Amino acid sequence: MMKKYFVLLILMFFQFGISQKITERSLLWEISGKELKQPSYLYGTIHIACQGEVEMTDELQQVFDKSERLVLEMDLSDPTLPMKMLQLSLSSDGKKISEKLNPETAQKLDDLLQSKLSISLSALDNLNPQAILMQLSLLGLECPMDMGYDMMFLTNATAENKEILGLESMEEQIAVLFALSEEDAIQAITYLADHIEELQNQTRELFQHYKNKDIQAMYEITKTSFEDPNYPQTDIKVLLDDRNINWIPEIERIVSEKPSFIAVGAAHLAGDNGVINLLKKEGYTLKPVFDE
Repeated sequence: MMKKYFVLLILMFFQFGISQKITERSLLWEISGKELKQPSYLYGTIHIACQGEVEMTDELQQVFDKSERLVLEMDLSDPTLPMKMLQLSLSSDGKKISEKLNPETAQKLDDLLQSKLSISLSALDNLNPQAILMQLSLLGLECPMDMGYDMMFLTNATAENKEILGLESMEEQIAVLFALSEEDAIQAITYLADHIEELQNQTRELFQHYKNKDIQAMYEITKTSFEDPNYPQTDIKVLLDDRNINWIPEIERIVSEKPSFIAVGAAHLAGDNGVINLLKKEGYTLKPVFDE
């Protein structure tokens, strides 16, 4: 019954969309047309991964090298980012998460965190429930965790002295990711403590579809979950569509100035209001690049 919560957890890392079918199995898309002198590129990322599964393929490296700037959802090179993130993640009412959960749930979470992430619940005690929920999503990984594509691109761009931009501020992104009410977040945390296997199964399936570059298959799983009337309603429009629409003028400005490599969560590529279709509506040509 809580499958929807698990999809929401994984959305924080995949951020894939719900809408029109995408038949091409590609995460990399060329942006051209509309009098662009040189193409730019759009890539659907995964924000966390198992060790050894994030790879800069030769074709990906080629288009990355052609680009003069890296564009992420937010500027991860900002040195103030960790402190801002911490401030926004702290409990606003002064109450610890262990005080908001029943003792049985708190103990189960502590056991899970220590066995899988080698940290105790007390280390997260001052965070708000939404931030705790994001941390618990890491429990879906059944492997040693490694950096995702965003961090790989950031590392490469920094080494090559590329300009790095963000499409939105960290405050804007956190406002969306933390939009789940505290009550719903606590309910999800409580359920997760007893049903970790469901989160692991969903994560395993979604990671496999991502590895296959099958955004449509990922969409079908999500669509089924969000259409179930038994689950609390969550505004996917705010999570994806509104942000995509807000990004388009910025993306247009960016690609008109310099050839750019734009890396955003795979969610934002698909759907009627996905970045691909929105750019097409503005007159650009979006062509899948089948990197292997």
